[in-house]
Amino acid sequence: MIIQITASGALELLERDNFKAFKIVAPATHASAQALAAALAPIARLNDDGKTAWVSQDALRQWQGRPQSAQWITAFDQMIESVKRFGWVDEASGSVRGHIEIV
Repeated sequence: MIIQITASGALELLERDNFKAFKIVAPATHASAQALAAALAPIARLNDDGKTAWVSQDALRQWQGRPQSAQWITAFDQMIESVKRFGWVDEASGSVRGHIEIV
């Protein structure tokens, strides 16, 4: 699953059924912490390291106001459970950490 920040700063969810990979991809025009934080603000909080962000599980389950299918939710929940032990889920907020790749 890839959250892509477009050149205009819009967010797109690509490879939505790939539960073995989770990342955020941003163009070089959005490489600054300020630009990343602004683009991700509707769904995520940029981590202090500027290399990862905490993404709302609810935002992914209801991508742009449209609920995902029950089958998708089940697979997503399995992914979340599998990454908890690695510290990729914030227990307090439920957000999942995604690394940011600048392309």
